[in-house]
Amino acid sequence: MKHFFLFMLALILSVTMALGSVLPGVTAYNEGKIERVADLNRGNTVSNSRYSVSGSRNGIVTVKDAVSSEVIRTFQMDAGVVVRETFLLEGGKTVAASQKDHAVFWDLETGKEVRRFPQRIYGFSHDETKFFTYELPQGIIFLHSYPSFTLVCKIPQGGAGPVQFRFSPNDRFLNIQFATGYPGSDENYPQGNPTRSSLIYAKLFDIQTCQEIKEFSQLRLGSIGKFSADSSFLSTPQDIITDLSSRRILRTWWRFNLKTYKVEKLAD
Repeated sequence: MKHFFLFMLALILSVTMALGSVLPGVTAYNEGKIERVADLNRGNTVSNSRYSVSGSRNGIVTVKDAVSSEVIRTFQMDAGVVVRETFLLEGGKTVAASQKDHAVFWDLETGKEVRRFPQRIYGFSHDETKFFTYELPQGIIFLHSYPSFTLVCKIPQGGAGPVQFRFSPNDRFLNIQFATGYPGSDENYPQGNPTRSSLIYAKLFDIQTCQEIKEFSQLRLGSIGKFSADSSFLSTPQDIITDLSSRRILRTWWRFNLKTYKVEKLAD
């Protein structure tokens, strides 16, 4: 009973800390840098050195010159439906955007639609060779290849939806934070739908083998971490973890070794 109480306390604290980490702001895709992180509870403006692209709540996608802010093109998706994600691919040659149940790709130079995909696309790997979608209520992650759009694999996850995610620099690992109530309806976007109780948790996936890393899931963390530049570790600031050997609750700086799948304590 004592161990069960400690476990539940750790889980509650993790949820509380994770809830506090979801703040309003702007989603940032750092092109040419080490990491790409996306908080799906934030805005959907994305940019590279040449263009910026954003989506409206009325289904309009706008591409602007990143320096002058001059409008280059606008694209119309389903009218009256929120644009949830926007993407600049192939150095700005291709523009893509997602609504709640599909995504559309356009050639920026010609303005022509080049592809329509029947699922919401959450994000792309750094090298743009893979992207993932998510299906509820089954709770399945679908990993696809780009630009072929072929299905690579399906990864069962659970019943909550993605809130934010991060690809590792080498594009082998995908760290996702999930929460009940997500994805929210258009009326509530970018927030999730109200729920009587909310469970927030993070999971880590090896997208090369299409497997959930169970050793990470057992830590019962509420927020995603930060990958090292060489993709050897995943670390996070102070968080609540449960020491699996002693069942003790720890508040500590830690990192997860992506080669051994073990937690390494750094400092108290």
